Amino acid sequence: MVARVIATVLLVAGVALEVLAVLGVCVMRNAFDRLHYVALAGFGALLVGISILVREGFSLIGDKALVTGALLAALSPVLVHATARSFRIRERGDWREGIEQHREEPR
Repeated sequence: MVARVIATVLLVAGVALEVLAVLGVCVMRNAFDRLHYVALAGFGALLVGISILVREGFSLIGDKALVTGALLAALSPVLVHATARSFRIRERGDWREGIEQHREEPR
């Protein structure tokens, strides 16, 4: 009985984070601001995976849910960084152009 309550609380928290992430992506005007909410979705998936693990235990379903949630939480910052970098390159060009102009001389 206690495990079901804990699983339900974790599931509700995970779904709430997912809904907040979707609302943030829909409401923000700038693509760079939207990326902050995309990263939040990985942690919601982790909470959902943990809730499945609490309810099902260490079984095939529970292990897959935990691994999927952990991978999404671990790789979402990498995805956000790569996406932000591609947005920046598209807006302003390659960041390496003109780097010799801004290089400090050794003392």
